[in-house]
Amino acid sequence: MYDTAPRPAPKAQGAIPTTVRFDPAEAREIDQWIVDLWEQTGIRWDKAEVMRELLRMARTPDSILCDALVARAKRVRKL
Repeated sequence: MYDTAPRPAPKAQGAIPTTVRFDPAEAREIDQWIVDLWEQTGIRWDKAEVMRELLRMARTPDSILCDALVARAKRVRKL
């Protein structure tokens, strides 16, 4: 089950940075999606916070996100 308890961002010292690159159109879509999340929840989401939370959700047992990623990988491999 997904642990919904908030997890604070790691402190800069000791944190491991990860870079994700998007093309300009996809970056705009993601920015708009995060603004939509803000409007829906009243919480101003930081992009890194959203990415950490999505990855955290995907790593949980019985994760629909993980299942979707596995299914996509299997479809791509067949092409």
